Amino acid sequence: MTLSSYNQVSIDETALAANYRLLTSRVGESVRVLAMVKSDAYGHGLVPAARAFARAGCRDFGVAEIGEGVELRESGCRGEIFIFLGCAAEQIDYYFSHRLTPVVFSRDDLNVLAEMARRRGEKIGVYLKFDCGMARLGFDPDMAAAVARYCMELPEIEVIGVISHYPCADDPAASSNEAVAEAFAAAIEPFYRSPGFVRSLCNSGGTLYLPETHGDLVRAGIALYGYYPDGPSGRPPSGNPALRPALSFATTILQINKVKAGRGISYGHTYHAPHDMRLAVLPVGYSDGYLRCLSNRAEVLIGGRRAPVRGRICMNLCMADVTDIPTARAGDEAVLLGRQQEQTIDADEIAGWCETISYEILCALGNNNERSYHQSP
Repeated sequence: MTLSSYNQVSIDETALAANYRLLTSRVGESVRVLAMVKSDAYGHGLVPAARAFARAGCRDFGVAEIGEGVELRESGCRGEIFIFLGCAAEQIDYYFSHRLTPVVFSRDDLNVLAEMARRRGEKIGVYLKFDCGMARLGFDPDMAAAVARYCMELPEIEVIGVISHYPCADDPAASSNEAVAEAFAAAIEPFYRSPGFVRSLCNSGGTLYLPETHGDLVRAGIALYGYYPDGPSGRPPSGNPALRPALSFATTILQINKVKAGRGISYGHTYHAPHDMRLAVLPVGYSDGYLRCLSNRAEVLIGGRRAPVRGRICMNLCMADVTDIPTARAGDEAVLLGRQQEQTIDADEIAGWCETISYEILCALGNNNERSYHQSP
């Protein structure tokens, strides 16, 4: 028997689909939009999110590890599934048995893939990843010609595309963007011979802000989930499309406590009541992804009004000041992320309190709470 938690993350599948369609309209019919569903779809749920994007027309999906790709394929996903972090040698066969697409960033991986293909009497299509500015995974662009020659010596390997990644596409004015695009253009030169060859440089930032480098395939992540890679500054009326956040997070007030002026609240007494107060005790803490750094910074929505979090956030509990919300009662809904009446708290605002980014907030909340899915009007 599965019992429900007080804490519920709700995912709007209609918003996911709308964001996908908006991005496809942004890039045009000649450019494919790959949905990054790695890390449990940024907290939105790997399989349900992929299905929502598939219903909207998506046929390309990206994950980090091969286990995610296997799960996606076994769930019924029929599209192309890109594996971006490779895998251990003993897992290579899954590329073949589950029709997964490797993104290759080393000669060792090319050799292992070629050997397995020989054993099976098959060829395998790969995307090569070049490091054009991240100082992360990938071949050196200066070695592109040598890598191309090496691939030609492996008849089991078919290079079907080249991939890289912008480090600063969330800032269209960043001076590095032009250098990255130039390095990428040089990296693809030894490979770009046929109309079917795929060039892919753009993440969400590149998709939204650098249309001249869309290539043949863009890889959308945070934008699919309703947020801009540059945070609040990316929102309309900046000229950007109106993305729709898909994830909300709510809980239930456990108790209303009356606290006398001067009393310390929660661990360490980092907050003392300046006057007599009413505190709503919420069954949410850092084990639920509501980060401890939100202590004495965050606000939640109760009765359609903002209630500040007081004192340190505990592992499973936190307190919100409802002194000015006299109607608040145990059992009432408290919204930590999302909309209640006319008020909204989004992941960008929470990220601002935490001095981080919306990506981390969505992953933390989505991956640590029960999720439900719905269609909105």
